[in-house]
Amino acid sequence: MKLRLRHRRRQDYPEGGSGGLSLSAFGDVEVLGKLGEGVTCAVYDARWKGRDVVLKLYKAGAIERHHRLMGEELVEFEWKRNRAFYDAPGLRPYVAEPLAYVMGPGVAAFIQEKLEGRLYYFDYVDRGSPDEELFEHVKTIVRLAHEAQLYDVDLHAGNMMVVTGDDGRPRPMLFDFNFIPFYIHPPNPLVAILLKLGVIDLRSRDLRKLKNFHDFRRFERKVERFANVDR
Repeated sequence: MKLRLRHRRRQDYPEGGSGGLSLSAFGDVEVLGKLGEGVTCAVYDARWKGRDVVLKLYKAGAIERHHRLMGEELVEFEWKRNRAFYDAPGLRPYVAEPLAYVMGPGVAAFIQEKLEGRLYYFDYVDRGSPDEELFEHVKTIVRLAHEAQLYDVDLHAGNMMVVTGDDGRPRPMLFDFNFIPFYIHPPNPLVAILLKLGVIDLRSRDLRKLKNFHDFRRFERKVERFANVDR
């Protein structure tokens, strides 16, 4: 779905609204309240087509930066990336379902399945140590992603929600997919050359993040962004 809308360079997304963004292209969307805000978007609790959903409203700066780096729309990139993970064999139980998106010059909005749970980080903090069964699921996510040739998952405890599965057991689920993988946009020319020569294994960053998954020192500097997320 595409929609042309005027926008402000610096959006101010309030607690209970959509910052002036018309959501008519989605049909009947009821914004219930703000869940949080990060570098790329503000996130809202919403109702759409009779179901609980999450609404992401992307910031102009993030939209422009992504277009400058990739030559495409940020929301469309996230939709495709989210869809690729959701449709990969075996990964559906671990991925929030992408439902719809709308985009226009400087404007982007995305509707995704709402996950009922809490961030993996908060689950870990409350336990005081890793849950080995839960971490086995994280390893499974990485294995299945690589089998589907999906790499650089942006694997960290702020991108995973711990939910209760149909079997009554906790399970991690991914919900953030706007991260540009390093092999698509190399961080520097040397990495680009090593990738072209096949020296760098596309799995390398995921395996390193998996090894250090419970080292939260870097993430804790950003945790205030998730202050509104239900623990």
